[in-house]
This record gives sequence, structure tokens and C-alpha cells, in this order.
Amino acid sequence: MSDDILDNIFENAVKGNSLIKNRKILTIDYIPHKLQFRDEETTTIAQTLSVSLKGARPSNLLLFGKPGTGKTAVVKNVINKFKEKSTELGIEVIVVFINAKIANTAYKVLYEIAEEMNINKIDKKNQVYFTGLSLGEATNRILDFIKKRQLHVIFVIDEIDSLVDKNGDDILYNFTRANEQFQEVGFISLIGISNSLTFKDKLDPRVRSSLSEEEIVFNPYKIDQLQKILSERVKLAFYDDVVTEGTINLCAAIAGKDNGDARKAIDLLRVAAEIAEIDKDTKVHEKYIRLAQHKIEKDTNFEIIKNSTTHTKIVLLAIAKSKNGNTGEVYEIYSSLCKHVDNESLTQRRITQIINELDQLGLISTNIVNQGRYGRSQKIKITVPLSTLKEALFDDHLLSTITTTID
Repeated sequence: MSDDILDNIFENAVKGNSLIKNRKILTIDYIPHKLQFRDEETTTIAQTLSVSLKGARPSNLLLFGKPGTGKTAVVKNVINKFKEKSTELGIEVIVVFINAKIANTAYKVLYEIAEEMNINKIDKKNQVYFTGLSLGEATNRILDFIKKRQLHVIFVIDEIDSLVDKNGDDILYNFTRANEQFQEVGFISLIGISNSLTFKDKLDPRVRSSLSEEEIVFNPYKIDQLQKILSERVKLAFYDDVVTEGTINLCAAIAGKDNGDARKAIDLLRVAAEIAEIDKDTKVHEKYIRLAQHKIEKDTNFEIIKNSTTHTKIVLLAIAKSKNGNTGEVYEIYSSLCKHVDNESLTQRRITQIINELDQLGLISTNIVNQGRYGRSQKIKITVPLSTLKEALFDDHLLSTITTTID
């Protein structure tokens, strides 16, 4: 692409007509001061936390709901108000918010907790280094810090299912049991936020009983609710008379039909507006919602698989053909497929690295399955439709003969 074309794109962006007056309102980072249609959930969370203002330990909370149902936004709103009130009353309750998907590993979760609580700055004995400690030692240092200072702490773990899927529930077990050793001179309460309604099934029974003292389910938004949510965002984000009522209704209908996801509805509206600006239109018409839908739903998984290395493709096929989904079985199938296509297989260590890479891309999931007294095992499975996998490998002549064998 020539520099002239790039210059033209950037010039048009600067000089073009802007339909959006506040783009932040249409991003995932924007948290409204009050979320519509979530009064009951907000009240329950606030009532649960309020006992800590009297020095008592709040119940542990588990919040469930599909993406885009307002879980994180509601919790952040309640926490912000709670912090204001506790400061006003001179009551010290430490609230730590961690996103387990961003933190990525169990150790990083502990490190982020230590950072948020300033342990690494004010207590050299209990520092949790960026690397170098065992999970047990890092946990003990955090608990020792809390116990010595008799702190009241609330840990909010967003995407808690991601933590358990990748690392098991040892951290949760240690935190939920810590109050027994504090002897009422401090406490830890947990708020877990999960997109998975079956999240509890992955937990050790002891963790499950301690963690889910109270539960709240966030139901998907209905179409008429999404219409009102979008109308409110339009008033804040766009100039007057830019977004038509028909556009709002279509946007709400698409998102309402697909899991009632408010985040998706807002993303559709934002992308539609950006397409309208490129077209130098003065309004966001319904046709732009359709174009935005196509742009957002374009299958990135297909492109990633199609352009992967041969060995990565074979690993995906091996996972798809695996019955138990454990690492050993996947490697055996992978090696067999390599022989079938006359390709030298990689080491099991390298295949484990490829599996981790595929997990990070979201093409597979690597859940830790609790087997009671038999311990835990890793369950690997494909998360993309098999039809997508087959279509992406259709033109790969080396693999075409074995691709047809998966179902």
C-alpha cells in the first residue's frame, strides 16, 4: 500500500464529518453511573457488602451470567459507592479488583493482589515478587500480611472461571479457609464473577460450599430493555438526530436474538457509526448496522486456522479426534496423524507449547477437571465448530485426506 493512500485515509479521518461526540461512551471501559434494569442485583450486592461497615465479614458472593449482562459494571458501581461511604465513615475495608483472564496465571493473580494492597512497598518480609516464589509461599505471605495488620479485605475476582480452568481452585481454597486462622481479628471475603453457569461444577466440594454462600444470576437483557439502554447511550455519545429510531431497534433486535448481550449491541452501534463516517453520511442508517454485523461476525477463527503451521493444524485435528482430551492421548493421535501424512512429529514438549498457544487464541479450552481422590487432570477440547475447522483445512492438500475423518 502506497504512502499516498495511507495519507488520504488519515486526512479523511481528520477532516471528515464526525457523528460521535464522545467515543468513550461506546467502549467497554465506560461504566454508567447507574445501570438500567439491574436494581435488584445492585441492591443485593450492596446489602451483602454493607455488613462490613459494622466490622462483620460479608458473605462470599458468586455472580453468574452470560457476557454483556452487566455483572462487572454493577459490581464496579457498588464498589465505588462502597469505598466512598467507608472513607466518609472512617472505616477501612480494602477492596481489591482482579481480572483473572488478564492476570492469566494463578501466580500473576497473587502478584496483582500484593501490588494492589501495597504489600510489596510496605512489607519487605512478605513481598510477592514478580517471579520466584511458589504459589503456596506467595499465598502465605499475603495471608500473613492481612493477619498481622488485622485487615478487612474483599477480593473481587472477575472471570473467575478462567482462573479455575487454567490453574485449578487451590487459591480459592486457601482464601476461603483463611478466616479460620484469622480468629476474627481480620477477614477475607470473595466476590467471584463468572460467565459460566456451570462454573461451580469444576470446584472441589469444599471450595464450592465456602465460595457460594450467596449467588446472583444476571439474566440476559430483553429486546425492549436493549432498546432503552441504546437510546440512553445514543443521547450521551452522538450528536442530535444522528441515529435513527429504526437503527436502534434493529441493533437491539440483533443483539437480543443473540444472547441479550448489551455489549454486542453497543459494539454494533459504534462500528456502524464508524462505517457511516467513512461513507461521509450524516446519519447512522439501518444499513450500517447490517454492515457492522457482517464486519464483527467475520470468522477470525477461520483465518487463524487457515494460516496456521502444518503442525498446529494437525494438533487441532488430534484434539478434535480425541475422546478423553488428555495431553497423552492428544499426542498419540497427533503422532499417528503425522505418520499418516508422512510428516515427522515434533516433541511432546513442543506440542504442549502449541496447545497453550491455541488456548490463548481461544481455539481450544484446557480445563482442569477435579477427579476427587484421583486428583485433577487436564481436559482439552475444541471450542470452534468442527465445520469451521474442516472449512479452514479444505484447501490444505496435505491434510485433506484426514480432515474428512473428523465428525
